[in-house]
Amino acid sequence: MLKALVIFPNEKTTDYGSLLAVARAEARKREQVSVNPPIRALRFFPELNVYVAVYEADAIQKPEVNKPSG
Repeated sequence: MLKALVIFPNEKTTDYGSLLAVARAEARKREQVSVNPPIRALRFFPELNVYVAVYEADAIQKPEVNKPSG
């Protein structure tokens, strides 16, 4: 499943490597995993002054909660 993050650049995120590190860290935090999800695309939109990072997340299904019958 593909998901996206919006990154607002600042003085610390001036190069491509910094932007990728931010995207990986935020994707890992959002998906609550220990391994970085793969970043599939990173694009700059000058009219909005933002970067959009598209990453691939595993479609993990949450286990169903057993409800007591009765």
